[in-house]
Amino acid sequence: MEEDPHNLGLALGGGAFRGTAHLGVLKALEEENLRPCALCGTSAGAMAAAFYAFGMPPEEIRNVARNLRWLKATNLTFSKLGLLSNNEIGKFIEKYLGDVLIEDSTIPLAIVAADISTGEKVVFKTGSLSTAIMASTCIPGVFMPTQVDGKMLVDGAIVENVPVSVVKEMGAKVCVGVDLGSGGYRQPETLVEVLLNAFSIAIDRSIHHQGDLADVIIKPSLAGYSLTDSGNSMKLYAEGYRSGIMALDEIKLLVEKAGPSSLEVLEQKFKSWLDS
Repeated sequence: MEEDPHNLGLALGGGAFRGTAHLGVLKALEEENLRPCALCGTSAGAMAAAFYAFGMPPEEIRNVARNLRWLKATNLTFSKLGLLSNNEIGKFIEKYLGDVLIEDSTIPLAIVAADISTGEKVVFKTGSLSTAIMASTCIPGVFMPTQVDGKMLVDGAIVENVPVSVVKEMGAKVCVGVDLGSGGYRQPETLVEVLLNAFSIAIDRSIHHQGDLADVIIKPSLAGYSLTDSGNSMKLYAEGYRSGIMALDEIKLLVEKAGPSSLEVLEQKFKSWLDS
């Protein structure tokens, strides 16, 4: 982290394979030296946040993401709790980042999931990164819930899709959310696509109040991009970059008003949050 880090926190929302747009946003901010002091993500946003927090450049993350076979049929299960296993995500994280702990990230990181038994929000602050990502990306009905400490965890989008409140708790003064929802829906051709559309429509209808917590909401124009098609990564990246560029002036003004914080101050805020 730089000598006088910005008081900027980023909350990256879910969106399945549309998540590549997050990387374009990160690139636009990075070019203006707007590296965040805190990152929190839900679902696809959790993956983007994790790779970036562990030091991988946005273009490299985009190229790596092309190798993800998240919804492949070989993950089919016979469980009554879900159609597919989400183990592929865990293996993917460990292949490219290793068997790492969340607290070892270069940028302070948090990941949001939901307890499907209670409806409670679960925020991963420490522990296995791959396990946290598996839980956060576990779309109900599509994937079997991830079992963690006796809890059945699923996609955090059902409790906070763009987790701005967590970024605030982590100590960021300027909170920017990236919302990949409401990009239009394509006619589904499989049961998985029916479930994904239903899940996304429900999330889009409930997300509006979350934007009220953010200082800035970046909303890439993603109409026509499928939730399940990984072949549009370059276009999604470009749209994320475009939307990030459009928000730069507003973000820079807010960051300048907030002023820099010393590394010691930010570390103390983050430690207090970890202990809470």
